[in-house]
Amino acid sequence: MIGGGRDPEGPPQPAGRERGAEDARRGGDPRQAATAAELEVLGERVFCDDELGLAWSEVEALPEDAPLLRVNARNETVLRALAMLEEHDPSQSDDAERAELHRVEGKLDLALELLAELLRERQGALAPRRVRFNARGLCWDCEEAPRVGALLAIDCYALPPWPLPLKLFGRVTAVEPRAAGCRVCTRLEGRTTGVNDWLGKLVFRRHRRSVAQQRHRV
Repeated sequence: MIGGGRDPEGPPQPAGRERGAEDARRGGDPRQAATAAELEVLGERVFCDDELGLAWSEVEALPEDAPLLRVNARNETVLRALAMLEEHDPSQSDDAERAELHRVEGKLDLALELLAELLRERQGALAPRRVRFNARGLCWDCEEAPRVGALLAIDCYALPPWPLPLKLFGRVTAVEPRAAGCRVCTRLEGRTTGVNDWLGKLVFRRHRRSVAQQRHRV
């Protein structure tokens, strides 16, 4: 077993349908309420809607324990770095420290953009897809449907300018037809407790940011 279990769960969160109603009251779009297939995967937890680069392929099984530990350790490193980039609050620093941080962040942003552009030229850019996700699963729009029950190895670019994907494994639980393609829902497998926790923090940050943006648009 890895990290106390291959499919850890966090504490219960507001249900998806309740969350959709709550967002509608706060100025969100009630049409974004989760479908039954999405709720089956995402469960009674906050989820996040975003446009992310995704690539996937079908695999027969999860990696053995040692390789899977390395994948999870890398994912946790990526998620921790994302938290540092997204959670920095310059208001907590004095003027001199803020100025220095802005200079460092500007250089880092430029380096990331250059690296991302270099990789896009070599690998080809992934078109962003509408993704709904949390620490339990991912649902996204695609053109060609994988088969229900298939295990997918998923590269998820959680920060589009940053060319470091999360490497996840998801079991296809549902494929719903859409006007232009289909909606695929997968339940995550093989993640450690640490990855599960940091994914939950990522979702919460982005959900909170989305709610704040909706309030400002009202």
